[in-house]
Amino acid sequence: MSQRLLIIVTWIGIVILSLTLRLQNLQERPIHADEATGARILARQLAGEDYQFDPQHFHGPLLSLSSQPIARSRSENSWSELSTTTLRLGSVIAGLLVVFTPLLWRRSIGSWGALAAAALLASSPLMVYYNRMYIHESLLTLLAMLACAAVFRLSQQPSRRIGIAAGLCIGLMFATKETFAISILAWLPAAGLCCWTQQTNDARQLCPNLRLYLLPSVFLAITAAFTAAYFYSDGFRSMQGIIDAVRTYLVYETTAGHEKGMGYYFELLLWPKQQLGIWWTEALIGLLALLAIAFAVVKRVLNPGVIFLAVATVCHVIIYSCIGYKTPWLMMVPWAHACLLAGYAFSYLPDLKTRSRIILTLLLLTGLAYQTKQSIHASGRLANDSRNPYAYVPTSTDAPKIERWLQELSALADAPVLSPIAVIGQEYWPLPWYLRTFETVGYWPTPIQGITNLPIIFAMPAQDQACDDLLAASHTKLPRGLRANVAVTLYLRNDIWQHWMRTDEQ
Repeated sequence: MSQRLLIIVTWIGIVILSLTLRLQNLQERPIHADEATGARILARQLAGEDYQFDPQHFHGPLLSLSSQPIARSRSENSWSELSTTTLRLGSVIAGLLVVFTPLLWRRSIGSWGALAAAALLASSPLMVYYNRMYIHESLLTLLAMLACAAVFRLSQQPSRRIGIAAGLCIGLMFATKETFAISILAWLPAAGLCCWTQQTNDARQLCPNLRLYLLPSVFLAITAAFTAAYFYSDGFRSMQGIIDAVRTYLVYETTAGHEKGMGYYFELLLWPKQQLGIWWTEALIGLLALLAIAFAVVKRVLNPGVIFLAVATVCHVIIYSCIGYKTPWLMMVPWAHACLLAGYAFSYLPDLKTRSRIILTLLLLTGLAYQTKQSIHASGRLANDSRNPYAYVPTSTDAPKIERWLQELSALADAPVLSPIAVIGQEYWPLPWYLRTFETVGYWPTPIQGITNLPIIFAMPAQDQACDDLLAASHTKLPRGLRANVAVTLYLRNDIWQHWMRTDEQ
């Protein structure tokens, strides 16, 4: 088999692996609270409501905008019609496209390095798990990897065309999520170092060389600003959106309970830990990234790609680690950089001795097999287990059962009407997703007058006692799980409960 054919066949295998890991049983895991809130925003836009950016609680508009064609193509045009498969397909597509991004570095990384990086991206448990969720990070990671390649190219061959391409990608990143700014802070020193290594020792040439970057950088900034402004202002129809896009850095309110120490990401991705009968670690990627740096140092030939990615990866990780608010999916952009850097270890493959080639290849194949095993476990039967290191605040399996049971209740012969339904308390997501097929659902922070007449009430933990006092005589109390370590209490009016029990006995 020729080398070209082998490379093509390997790419096909990587694509099949990537799709299999991301698509298998895509709809089975209960919807996450963050997915459900994003779905509500999408549903409002599908219904024709005007978009209005909320700088305090939500991220950029691009996720919901990019999801609309998928929803409409599947004839899902309302809140009640949306499905988890439709929501998650966009993330799957973004994850697959990320696997192809090493090809943008092929001149620098080589064909085998690009293949290795793609295989690592395809099988990484972190990437696989969150490519199966309807959150901003999958789209952000795709745009970040496109922008990363453009910024690197700009540092090597400054031109207006590359500046515009980089600006477009960065603007789309901003329109996706405000954390794009962290990537800018990480890329600036990386690009600066790459530019510096290219400079001549003649000080007289320094200013003329730097001028080469000035005009492309201006085009980059203008394109990025225009692109982001277009989306935040809903096509320049609401200029307040542009102001809010900047104001979000001052007023955004993070949810309490997500503060973690500096070493959280190191422990999540690199430190081996045994849980649920399996050792969890993605240390292979870290090891190969270090090997890529080591090979570059030993060769004593500066590889701009290694320099750029090493600095960008380290800066990303340091900045995210210094921020108290931490979630696993925030590592997707830095980890994609790390996978690409790890692929550079295989750009040196032709220069190695036969034994070293075999050892490095076996290390990669063994590591890929184990990463794939972890991905299958993490996204399969353990996808909703809170002991799974990637399952962050998972939704309880009780939540979809609540929806099914209420549907069974409403389908009973001579069943009383189940609406209106009341939800009492706060932080109730993703409960609205499982109540979306019911016409009248109200949400109140505290019990309302006349609550005893309502057929169904859901009470969040903080309002459990208040609802108990009011509903003890009129309703049957049914505790259920909502999220990891968060319960919800369902109060069913006694006449409906008795009707259900009589039917169940028959």
